[in-house]
Amino acid sequence: MYTSPRASCFYARFTLEQAALWLYENDPYLKLPHDNGLGALIHEPTFKENLKPGLFPKIRLIQKQGNHAVHQEREVKAVDALRLVEELFHFLYWLCRAYGANRKSLGDLSFDRTLIPKTSQDPQLSKADLQKLEAERAQADALRRIAEDRQRKTEAELAAAHAELAAIRQKNEQIPDRHDYNEAETRHYLIDHLLAEAGWHLKNPQSIRTEVEVTGMPNASGGGRVDYVLWGDNGKPLALIEAKRTSSSPDKGKHQAKLYADCLETEYQQRPVIFYTNGYETWLWDDRQYPPRQVQGFLKKDELDRLIFRRHHRKPLHGLPLEDAIAGRTYQKEAIRRLTEGFEEQRNRKALLVMATGTGKTRTAIALVELLKRANWVQRVLFLADRTALLTQAYRAFQRYLPTVTPLNLLESKSIEGANVILSTYTTMLNALDRTVGDQRVFGVGYFDLVIVDEAHRSIYQKYGALFDYFDSLLVGLTATPRSELDRDTYGVFDLQQGVPTFAYELNDAVKDGYLVPPQGVNVPFKFLRTGLKYQDLSPDEQQEYEEKFLDDETGELPTIINAGALNKWLFNINTVDQALEILMARGLKVEGGDRLGKTIIFARNHKHAAFIVERFDHNYPKDRGHFAQIIDSHNAYAQSLLDDFATADQDPMIAVSVDMLDTGVDVPEVVNLVFFKPVFSRVKFNQMIGRGTRLCPDLFGLGQDKTAFLVFDLCGNFDYFEQTLKETAAKIPQSLTTRLVKHRLELVTLLSTPEPEQPSTVRAAEKPAAYVVDDSPANLQDTAPPRLRERLLDLLHQHVATMPPDNFLIRRHWQQVEAFRERDRWNQLSEGDREMIAAILAPLPNGLPREDALAKQFDLLCLKLQLAILKAAASYERLRDQVRDTLSQLEEKPDIPMIKPHLALIQAAQVEAWWTEITVAAVEDLRLKIRELVKFIDRQNQAPIYTDFADELGEIQDVTVPTQQTGFSPYQYRKKVEAYIRAQQDHVAIAKLRRNLPLTAMDLNTLEEMLFSAQALESRDRFEQVFGTEKSLKRLIRELVGLDRNAAKQAFGRYLEGSTFNATQIRFVETIIDLLTQNGIMNPGLLYEPPFTDSHPEGLDGVFADTDADKIVAIIRTFNQGADVDFNTAAAS
Repeated sequence: MYTSPRASCFYARFTLEQAALWLYENDPYLKLPHDNGLGALIHEPTFKENLKPGLFPKIRLIQKQGNHAVHQEREVKAVDALRLVEELFHFLYWLCRAYGANRKSLGDLSFDRTLIPKTSQDPQLSKADLQKLEAERAQADALRRIAEDRQRKTEAELAAAHAELAAIRQKNEQIPDRHDYNEAETRHYLIDHLLAEAGWHLKNPQSIRTEVEVTGMPNASGGGRVDYVLWGDNGKPLALIEAKRTSSSPDKGKHQAKLYADCLETEYQQRPVIFYTNGYETWLWDDRQYPPRQVQGFLKKDELDRLIFRRHHRKPLHGLPLEDAIAGRTYQKEAIRRLTEGFEEQRNRKALLVMATGTGKTRTAIALVELLKRANWVQRVLFLADRTALLTQAYRAFQRYLPTVTPLNLLESKSIEGANVILSTYTTMLNALDRTVGDQRVFGVGYFDLVIVDEAHRSIYQKYGALFDYFDSLLVGLTATPRSELDRDTYGVFDLQQGVPTFAYELNDAVKDGYLVPPQGVNVPFKFLRTGLKYQDLSPDEQQEYEEKFLDDETGELPTIINAGALNKWLFNINTVDQALEILMARGLKVEGGDRLGKTIIFARNHKHAAFIVERFDHNYPKDRGHFAQIIDSHNAYAQSLLDDFATADQDPMIAVSVDMLDTGVDVPEVVNLVFFKPVFSRVKFNQMIGRGTRLCPDLFGLGQDKTAFLVFDLCGNFDYFEQTLKETAAKIPQSLTTRLVKHRLELVTLLSTPEPEQPSTVRAAEKPAAYVVDDSPANLQDTAPPRLRERLLDLLHQHVATMPPDNFLIRRHWQQVEAFRERDRWNQLSEGDREMIAAILAPLPNGLPREDALAKQFDLLCLKLQLAILKAAASYERLRDQVRDTLSQLEEKPDIPMIKPHLALIQAAQVEAWWTEITVAAVEDLRLKIRELVKFIDRQNQAPIYTDFADELGEIQDVTVPTQQTGFSPYQYRKKVEAYIRAQQDHVAIAKLRRNLPLTAMDLNTLEEMLFSAQALESRDRFEQVFGTEKSLKRLIRELVGLDRNAAKQAFGRYLEGSTFNATQIRFVETIIDLLTQNGIMNPGLLYEPPFTDSHPEGLDGVFADTDADKIVAIIRTFNQGADVDFNTAAAS
């Protein structure tokens, strides 16, 4: 003890553990917990109930100090070891007295420290020695338990032993226990230890004093003694501590402590924070702010300073505006207001936000942090998540949206100095709680003012509940799990009624409002062996037991429920994986005109299964050289780098095969395919995995072609297991860009081989096939282009087939047809049957050609359609011609790009009507070859003319009369040019005034008309009115086009957004009005009584606001309408 106090503490804990195990093995009243660690053993309710009152604090002290001796670097003193040995003596005395057959032999035995030798021959053990000793002991314990299991007594013998022990226990309890368990010393030691951890040392009377006399107590003497007073640097009391016996409830000291606080406040003009405790249960009462709450220790000096500072400097939350730049969506602001109303008005300290994946939980949390920091409610914040990738994502979000804070990822840096937002996984923070500097804990109970828990659900609280109990802070939980599926334990953690979170915005809400996209199922024809037991059939208690016994916390799987041999045989079967990949590649959503599979996550069973899937993909698609599909899991030290690549839209990998790492919280909006290649048994996890695909992604499939849904390929019966129905996708799979190119080239080859008609219908159709020769000068030809167009088209068609990989699962089943056309000569004579087979079978198959720029291929298709329209004198000719001219117009605006300069003359000439008068297929081909590599330089927002819609292939073909007039004028193109011109002139004084709803003078209107109708883009007033009509005023047209300035709208509705008078529902209502005005420029007040405004109240405006405010809101809207010459009360304004 004296020569090696650290080892002494270790052995005291070890002895306690052995005694506890003996109790569990021999007393049938005790229920053995699932975890057989000492902490779990002593905290089990039946174990605590079985102890003599006042004994548990001693046991807890041995366990706690024993752990510190093994795992912490701080010095262990002899006095600490002596205290543990004495506490162990009292526990063992009770054990012998309660369970010993001859308790009389104990007599008046008491602890005698003089019997402990001052010296020892045993070598002093280091912390490392003790850790090694502990590992060896654990191994020995395991072997011992195995041996004991083999030699276990029969049930009859065991029952007899239990009955004998119970009789002894009952007999011993009838004899009064007069042993002195020394509760006072235990209590003071526990309190002193907790104070030291918080930096309060009794040796420093300037900071802490005991037995402090006060006057003004309501007793005969008028005086009293406060057990402890903690002092600030200004000499005023920060806190007081009232201590009661360990065997008593700490509540006994509550009122007495309050009276002491009254006395100290009278004397020092500062009310101290109140603590009352019995040594192992401590309560904090800041009675100017909150009711009493249990805490795990005492607060440090700076933490108490912050508490008292907030009493006078904490700003009302409802009076502060929210930061729209961080979380400006209506539901996000409503979530924050609901939460702050609970904090402020109801004095809640906990809140739970249920928000569907992709609705911005993290950004909402960041906006909350910004508000609470600005209002002096919080200084330090802890953000907890269960995945490293989630932390990295959240860390970057804090850096981006809240640069005024200093975030720190605890997984990457242990130096927390200067950081006011710390991000950590649960396990890392749990381990960090024991970090000390000297005797003082680095993370005291009051270190954080706000703790945010990402993906909050039952399994997290079951495993890490101690972490949330430890910190005395505001607690906010974030979860995507639907409120109806959250269990009562989760609601209980946040002190909420079952099924009633602080705020909920679920998947259906977000899909309805257009903030998320819904999942659609793909019918997968797999038969999978699975158990007949359904989770849904179990009662809530049975579900909890089911998960506790079988659920793997890390993977969410229940491997003991399914025949592991059959499952692995199925999952690791080549044919199974190839079929799954074939279905994915054939039916999955694709980008780049349908040529490239969109971002896809495959959820694999384990790392070996993931590796097998990637191996099979690489075998079938060797041209992708192992980049297209990659494993992203914890086995790769650089998994975050791969995840960053996957999150980049146009970068490989396109398929991420994940084991747990991508199941939750990872934000990749481009994901359009999810493949469940494993059974999932946790509903919480299942919902999180579905959430990987719900995020919006504008222009994913091309300009104006947004992501509207995502596909779910369920290979393992998960939807059946959870009895969840998913709408099956009904959309016809569009042909890929490559498929359409092959079909159009095939059609063009056929037309070029057709004899000249006797009476061509137009000049364009009068050309002879022999005339379709491409300019074959080196400057105009690609390396592989032959001189004649028909030959070159046949070469391209042959290359499509000749490069097909023979081992690909999509190609193997059509290998006979593929092989027949792998020779170039076979293409010279194509029959009608050949052409039908090529279009139906060979065109959709993947080839092995290098990947080309999708825009260049789109331009190829546009030119092919134009060439076909020329030969067929089709009505689509003018539309296609105008699309080409629009493309050239965009390129003309970038003359300084070196690749464009040499072709600028052609680009300008081909926009003139005269260039198209005698147009030939050869001229279009020449134009295509020179322009196709340039279209990538067009700004994304201007790429619309290059894209051709899928309706060309899927729609019904109709014969139309070819117009004879060929003016070259396109109303569509004119409208687009005028709109672009007006938007570009938003700084013009009149347009700027219209956007800000400022009145226009006569001079303003004159300059506006002069600017518009003198512009070359508008040509003339007559042309403008021909396209836009005369029903709407010029002011209204411009307002509808450029919208309303958001700040002008917010300023007009300012009093309704401040939150000082209006609640979260009313604020959300007004924000929706502002959204519509900003987008449309004007608004019919009648819409206030239709969705989405009736979502807040069936009566719309009148149900949300009082009559006076409702009238004012309508009046404000009318001022904006009048500023654009709009009056919705008249029929003419419609």
